[in-house]
Amino acid sequence: MMLTSVNGILKAYWYKEGYIRTSSFNFNLEDTDNLFIHLTNDAIQKNSDFYEKYEPANKLSYTEFQRYL
Repeated sequence: MMLTSVNGILKAYWYKEGYIRTSSFNFNLEDTDNLFIHLTNDAIQKNSDFYEKYEPANKLSYTEFQRYL
């Protein structure tokens, strides 16, 4: 869902399709210095040697995620 407000007019947009960003590393609360574990945006992840380790472009569609579950 996306919300916008222009000149006091609120609009909501709902998209059935989208994607989930993933990480190239398994989560580890002990390793807070490794940005690749905690930040999943492309600006960070694309610099990792392990980028796309689990899925293309570190992204899953909602449909792909549902199949995973």
